[in-house]
Amino acid sequence: MKKPNFQAWLQQKVSEDPEVILAGKLEYLRLYLTDAMREIRNKAGLTQAQLAEKLGVQQAAVSKLESALKDHELESVLHYLHTLGADLLVVIKQGDDLYQASDNDGVLLVDVPDVVAQKALAANMSVREYVRAAIDKFASQDNGVRTALVKLLESDDLVAVKVRERLNTKTIPEIAIELEKCLSLFEEEDRIFAVKNVLTGSLVVGESNRGTSNEIDEIELLDLAEELLEKLADILG
Repeated sequence: MKKPNFQAWLQQKVSEDPEVILAGKLEYLRLYLTDAMREIRNKAGLTQAQLAEKLGVQQAAVSKLESALKDHELESVLHYLHTLGADLLVVIKQGDDLYQASDNDGVLLVDVPDVVAQKALAANMSVREYVRAAIDKFASQDNGVRTALVKLLESDDLVAVKVRERLNTKTIPEIAIELEKCLSLFEEEDRIFAVKNVLTGSLVVGESNRGTSNEIDEIELLDLAEELLEKLADILG
């Protein structure tokens, strides 16, 4: 069964009043919290009555905990989740900063760019599923990427020859490691400038010298960076 899109409903702007906005946030929390609690209980194959017995309470207490219309005490929610073998992870967001308030080193809560959420939606996946799949794919390609980079750099390909000439003080494995870091960058423009920086032989990945006085060399470096990335894209598919 398709889960209701509470977020789309709650994001509809209805007021500028801070109290109304706060009430909306509380409603958002109750909806998602109780929806997750019911899902966890159902996955455990338990009815409300069966879970109530495990908790040592009446079924009405479980029903109340699973109702978005009721207030919830944190201790009761934690007891409910603990009984089902689940943890409550809490994060505080202020601007672009995230503060994890959960005592759980094994699970990290992170923010992701909107574009990731859009890609997950297009793939008919949750953001969590999409990010996990992306990490698994990236991890499985790690050795393949390094091998492909080394193979290209050792070849007689004109682009590889130019790269070796520019970085003749570095070994091919060293160059491959730096280029692999560039490929991990999310935006294409960032990858191009990162590769260009590697080709200078003096800058580290992530720094930029877009304002160099040698404009001709700057253009040549950017062209070579783009050519190298195109070669790698063809090799890696």
